[in-house]
Amino acid sequence: MKLTKQLLKEMILREMNHINEANLNSPNLASDVKNVIDSFKQAQGATQVAFITAEEPPGAGTNFEWDNTEMQKYLVMDLNGKGYDFYPIEGDYGSLENSLFVIVQGQPRPNFYDDMVRLGKKYNQDAVIVGKKQQSMQMAKDAEGKLLPGPAHSMEFEMINLHPTKMGRPNMDPRDQSIYDTRDQVQTGPSVQSRQQFYSKAGNFKFVIPFFSQAAGDQPEFKASVRNIGG
Repeated sequence: MKLTKQLLKEMILREMNHINEANLNSPNLASDVKNVIDSFKQAQGATQVAFITAEEPPGAGTNFEWDNTEMQKYLVMDLNGKGYDFYPIEGDYGSLENSLFVIVQGQPRPNFYDDMVRLGKKYNQDAVIVGKKQQSMQMAKDAEGKLLPGPAHSMEFEMINLHPTKMGRPNMDPRDQSIYDTRDQVQTGPSVQSRQQFYSKAGNFKFVIPFFSQAAGDQPEFKASVRNIGG
């Protein structure tokens, strides 16, 4: 059998489909993602996270052709090749988009930030969100605001502008990036669960990182003597 370019492509996509099914079809998706998000305020659990997609890059469909399904599969293969764990999520920010919630548990990976920026740029994305866990000398609080023993932990998120060309040619310059906005909280609960727009969702579990909000309660909280976990 002659191994043509088209046949090779079909073989790669079949293998990516297998990877996709093995890693993305978790029967406990909602509870798994909720547990990861709950760990943001704990010493253990997730230390680095990212939200990334290969879908709907700026200029696609107008300035260049783009197959969302195929490109998302290539992104899945890239993440698997680097040994990252991830879950599928949906985002509704005016329209639905499939994304991947990438997680590092325990010891942080030194190249995580750069890996996520490079992958976002490779797939012509406008932005990626990267989070790193921090520890503060402030005391931790429970849901009612009562002090708990031990230092407070939180995940600090950056929405990173990747400055895509919008013409289909990836801008791979690692220096050409900027920060859109930063936040240090994830909102869940009944008010988020009832949202019909502007949320992220894993299974039936909705959550929100309140980027760009002007509300006082959505702003990053000052924390004394903060250090990054693992560094």
